[in-house]
Amino acid sequence: MNDRSSAGRVTVRWGHAQRAVALVGAAVLLAACSGGDGTAEDGGEDGSIVLDFPTWQANEPGHGEALRAIVEEFESRHEGVTVNMYPVSNEDFQNQIVTQLSAGDPPDIIASGNHFYAFAETGQLEPLNDRLEESGLLDEWEDFQQERVVDDEHLALTMHALTRLLYYNEDYLAAAGVDAPPTSPSELADTVEALAGSVEEGVSPWGATTTTHSNLFGEVTAFIVGMGSQWITDGEWSVTAPETVEAVELYRELARQAPPGLDGGGYRQLLADGRIAMSQDGNWVISTLDEVSPADVRPQLQVAPPPFENSVALVGTSLSIPAGISEERKDLVWDFIQIAAEPEFQGMWAGAIDAAPGRTGSVPPERVQERPELEVVAQTIGSAQPEFPDSANFRANFGEIETRIIDAMMRLLTTDAETVDVLTELESELSSITEP
Repeated sequence: MNDRSSAGRVTVRWGHAQRAVALVGAAVLLAACSGGDGTAEDGGEDGSIVLDFPTWQANEPGHGEALRAIVEEFESRHEGVTVNMYPVSNEDFQNQIVTQLSAGDPPDIIASGNHFYAFAETGQLEPLNDRLEESGLLDEWEDFQQERVVDDEHLALTMHALTRLLYYNEDYLAAAGVDAPPTSPSELADTVEALAGSVEEGVSPWGATTTTHSNLFGEVTAFIVGMGSQWITDGEWSVTAPETVEAVELYRELARQAPPGLDGGGYRQLLADGRIAMSQDGNWVISTLDEVSPADVRPQLQVAPPPFENSVALVGTSLSIPAGISEERKDLVWDFIQIAAEPEFQGMWAGAIDAAPGRTGSVPPERVQERPELEVVAQTIGSAQPEFPDSANFRANFGEIETRIIDAMMRLLTTDAETVDVLTELESELSSITEP
């Protein structure tokens, strides 16, 4: 599974000029990727209809299987209608869909993670309020659905939510004289320090992203939210607030104990191989460890709730209807979303990626018995805070904001600059991008 793609993390590094160039070239892109001309008569000569469904998750273990099961069930119930689910790289996905939405010629089924905010900003996602009210689905849905509401309009239905957990190698903790995983920031710092003094050569006490990558935003934000702060608090930038500075200091201290030059995939592999003692990462990593960790190492790898006051909720895959398709296609896409919302398919997210389904009560009891970690996931998500601050401007400008934060974190990891100085400069940069 690629880095954060379960939670939809994609970095957008393009300015207004680049966006204009991209839109000029939309006709070329849409010739290859369009879902139709937006009319009801855009089926084949035999009356068949093909719904285009691009997704960055098509070939991902877990996600891909769950989505294919939904596609197959939909097609079995809709004679003459097929779904063309095809992969788009994680790096290209957001830019491609924004371009298609903005040009008014989108694919039929819109999937999103944190791309959602960029898609919503185009104004080309169909409000689902009436359909959701008629179906009664909101009565069955978890509260994190609110993360897909813009100006009181539900613009997507969330399929599942994710969170971050503390992963640790219990043998290394025992060798360091640590009886239990840490439960507070100070205990976390002490545990990593103890590990640094006890692990053998070739083993790192902590795992984190240590290269320029979108993971850096999520990793440092988990510390900031976890320790009671946010990027924006009470309508003001709080990048230099004492709580933020303290959280970033701890993040920096631990990240300097991590192997250099690695993204999430790199340090996860080292954790799986027994070459990293502890890290904080998404709950989707549990199934990854099952797949890649050697048989003599996997039993040592355990999970615990994050050692912070707050945990972070990451809204996972969501499904939307684009405004620029025919009413016939909108109805078909809504049928697709309703099938994805059925308990059988909602429960698949717990089985496929150890996620918390959007629909309440969808996790099969036998899955909890065979995967006790799901109880930790449910406990953590149940008390989690949103990853993003309550700011429309932050979401609308997230691509540029994320880039500036990533650059600042890399400066902290690669220089001796004072943390507060780097954060002061970052706050100035963010203030120049947008009001909080």
